[in-house]
Formats: sequence, C-alpha cells, structure tokens
Amino acid sequence: MTPPSRTVPGGSEPLAAGFLRRVRIVLRFLFPTPAEREYARLLRGRPEFDRAFYLASNPRLRRLFRLAPERHYVQFGEPAGLCPNPGFSPRAYLFHNPDVAAAGHPPLLHYLRQGRGEGRTVMLRTGGGPLPDLPAIAPADRPDPPAPVAVVLHLYYHDMWPEFAALLRAQRFAYDLYVTLTGSPEETAPTAAAIRTAFPRARVWAMPNRGRDILPFLHLAQSGVLAPYAAVCKLHGKKSPHRGDGDAWRQRLARGVLGDPDRTQARLEAFLADTASALWVADGQLVEGDAWWGINRLRAEALLNRAGLSTEGRVLRFAAGSIYWIKPTLIARLAALNLKAEDFEPEQALVDGTTAHAIERALGVLADAAGLGQLESRDLDRKPPAPGAGRIEIDEPRRVTGKNGQDDTG
Repeated sequence: MTPPSRTVPGGSEPLAAGFLRRVRIVLRFLFPTPAEREYARLLRGRPEFDRAFYLASNPRLRRLFRLAPERHYVQFGEPAGLCPNPGFSPRAYLFHNPDVAAAGHPPLLHYLRQGRGEGRTVMLRTGGGPLPDLPAIAPADRPDPPAPVAVVLHLYYHDMWPEFAALLRAQRFAYDLYVTLTGSPEETAPTAAAIRTAFPRARVWAMPNRGRDILPFLHLAQSGVLAPYAAVCKLHGKKSPHRGDGDAWRQRLARGVLGDPDRTQARLEAFLADTASALWVADGQLVEGDAWWGINRLRAEALLNRAGLSTEGRVLRFAAGSIYWIKPTLIARLAALNLKAEDFEPEQALVDGTTAHAIERALGVLADAAGLGQLESRDLDRKPPAPGAGRIEIDEPRRVTGKNGQDDTG
C-alpha cells in the first residue's frame, strides 16, 4: 500500500511531488536541448540580454540559475514573462504580435532574427482603446452601522470564491465584506449571487478588466466607502500561472493575514493597538532592497511625484503580493495619488512593468515617507496588545447574515 504523501505547509502540493518537480527542473537546466543551448549562446554577451539587469530584477533566483542566467531565461524566464532588459517584454511582444505567438516562436529570438528589422512593438502600450466605465460607489453604499473593520476581495478568477469564502466564514470578528469581480454585470451575476447568498451584507460590484486588483481597490478607497474602518484586509484571487507555486503562494499570503481565527483575532488586535504601523502582511512577504524595483522604478517615480515624493535616497521595502491589512492613514495616502482608469494600461497579461506593479512598490515608499511601519505576522506575535487596546467586537450573527438571518441594510 502506498503511504499517504505529506503536504507542504501552507500549500497543497505533496512533499514528494514537490521534490520530484524540483529535480526535473534542475535536470532540465543541466541538460538543455540543442535548441535551448543555441539560443542561450546567442544571448551571451549581447546587450539585448542584460545579465546584470536580469539578475537584479530576479533576486530570488537560485544560485545554480544565477551561474547561467541566459539559460534560465531561455528555459524558464521567457515563458514566465520575465524581461531580459528594461526595454523588452516577452509578454508584450507576443500580445502585440499575435502571429509570433501563434507560430510558437520565442519572443526575444524572433525579435533578434526578424522583429527588430520589422519595427515590431516590444513593450507595454499604456494607452489606446476606450476607457472602461467604473461603477458608481459612494459612502452611502456601506452597511449601516459599519463593522469595526472591512475585508476587500477582488476576484478575476471567479472560481476562487469558495476558497476565500471558507477563510472568511472561519473568522470570529465583525467585518463588512466588499467584493469586486472582473467582468460585465451579466458575466459576474452568478458569482455575485453566490456571494450575497453566503454573506447577505456583502457589497458586490462588477469591474472592467483594468488595473488588476489595484484599480478596484483604489476606486473603493477614493469613493470614501472605506473611510470609517479601523483597518481593511485587502485580498485578491491571484493564481500567478507564471509561477509553479502560484496556488501555494496565494494560500500562504491569504492565510498569513486571515488564517486560524484565534491567531488572526489576536494579531489584528495587536495591529490595531500599534499606532506606529499601518500595514501587516504574511511572514516572508516584506521584501527589501533596490533589486526589487525591477523595471518598475520609473513608473513608480512618476506616481510618487504626485505626492511630492521620490524614490531617491530610500531603501525599497514593500509587501510583495498585494495581500495585506492596511490602516486608513495609508489608504488615504494611496487614494490621494488620484489614480484613474486612464492611468492603467489595457490588460496584456504581463508579469511585471505595469502600473499595478509600480503601485505595489510605491505603497512601501508612501509608508516609509509617512513614518508608518510595515509588519509581518510574526512581528505581531511578539507584541501582544495592552489590555483592552485594539479590542474588536465579536458579533457573529450581524457579520454573517444580518439580524434574524436577513440582510439588515435595507
């Protein structure tokens, strides 16, 4: 009989399967195909593959891969959409040149051999196309009275709802739920109905496919609907298909801030009691160092200029993954950037270099400039709140179903 396989903590991949997957990756890297070897050799020493940029933009590459970054790019980086230099995006190249995508050509290889001479588009286009309509949201749309805290969930993948519903149902503190769904009202109707059935007080809106999870959150923040909450938990259903561990990463991020109900309650109370901090993220998700700017620094600089800030002289420290608890002081600074739909490029399935990626990093600069701390879960475990400080009301019936099991918002 086959013994049961153990599962990676915080993930769903059995340890044995994960080990075998890593072995296969290493073997593939050590024994590339002739075509991969030729492609990597072509890139070596060429300015189109900026070795220093690639290594700096991907600081978590394993030591083995850092020995031969050209080969890593050919085998894993380009398929994942990683950029070989600041001026070329594989995903954008395929998006703007569908004939290349249909033929299955490696983007940079095609560009070097043919596309450059043809003047092909190589980077993200930040404009073009009609601007999407965003739903009208106003402070009057929040439940009355509001709960002490709120949860904001954005779902591009509607099939992620059951996973997040389970996390939400497990919590014991009172919260108001706001959900944004990518798609038209007709496309989102079934999921919206399921959400309102499970959480009758929930507010649900359909959103255009623009700005990923960031624009919907900014739209809510700028509407004033989040103003009264002591803190807001920002979640989104990221699958990160360019990562082999995308599902495990999402679950680790979400469970780090909305996991075991007793531990989450204690951490949230500690977070609210810590007046010097404004953001809380899962363990291991606060990343630091200029290498994490990647190709996003110029765009982030332009956004921060709106607030009279600069990236110069600051060590970048931000919450990777955009799943966190955030306080109103920092939400207000983010909303004050006054970003609109036109500030976000049409969706082009890029894994870096978008306005959303720039804002993810700019949020860390906003916190730093305001002297507001950013914490991981373990930091909160070390500093329990003083008696009574930050105490959150526990009101299960009102949170889940409203009074007498019905939506009591009218």
